Amino acid sequence: MKKIVALVLFLSLVATAADYDGGGRPGAVLRLGWGVRTLGMGRVGVALVEDAEAVGYNPAGLAFALTMQGLMFHRNLSLDRTQSSAGFVYPLPIADTRATMEAAWYYLRVGGFDGRDTGGNRTGEFSYDEHIANFAFGIRPLEWLGVGLTARMMFTSVAGKTAEGGAVDLGLRARPWGGLAVGLTARNIIGSYKWKTAAATEEALPVEYAAGIGYDLDGWLRFEADFVTTDDTRPEWRLGAEYWPVPALAVRAGYETGNLETGEISAGGSIVAGLFEGAELRVDYAFRTDPLGAGASHAVALSLLF
Repeated sequence: MKKIVALVLFLSLVATAADYDGGGRPGAVLRLGWGVRTLGMGRVGVALVEDAEAVGYNPAGLAFALTMQGLMFHRNLSLDRTQSSAGFVYPLPIADTRATMEAAWYYLRVGGFDGRDTGGNRTGEFSYDEHIANFAFGIRPLEWLGVGLTARMMFTSVAGKTAEGGAVDLGLRARPWGGLAVGLTARNIIGSYKWKTAAATEEALPVEYAAGIGYDLDGWLRFEADFVTTDDTRPEWRLGAEYWPVPALAVRAGYETGNLETGEISAGGSIVAGLFEGAELRVDYAFRTDPLGAGASHAVALSLLF
């Protein structure tokens, strides 16, 4: 029975992370993407993201968030995987320095696994569930420079087994001239999972490094290129663009070189509607191909902007 449970755990983790090289490694869920807007742009976000999605891409971007924001996100993936998240961004004016904080919750589920004993008899159904609580803070020591930190707590359960862990990301973002933006981030610089089993196995999370450069043409056209790598995987390029033909409508496209033989293509868009004075509702949609050929993923998000 223990072998069956171990196999279920292995398959769950691989299915979760199979979109990327390094599938099955600890913290695979952290590499699935953190929002719909960035997902439609090839998961770029190190240089230009200034909203609730910064918690997973570059927390330094929060230092440039000027308004309160609320975000809810849901994504259906192949292999019976679903993602959901919710976040809240709140600017904190501190003297002449702008600072912003964010609290966000993230959930991933992989379901539909039949448990079998060594005789092949069905014993029940298993699922893989991951809850992640994120707390991020960004501050601008200079008008053009932001620094940020994300701390997260992770809770995992599968087949009656549980694990807990934590991780820390650090980020730097600069807007040195006009619409030019550059960013650097190190993810999981401190991070591990510890399983609550007799062996008390502890797994270190792989550190991921990312650098990005982007340009914003007065808000109507944005494009970015990111370079992402870890200690033991091949580097990856991500390219994305966003175009607002009118203030209420956006279209997006992206491409990731990926770590498989073929890259991944993504696309998406937004519709913005005024709710009342000083508040807007934004609906985001994103589509992304699946390198496994098991079906594309679709994601939808609702954002309240104040």
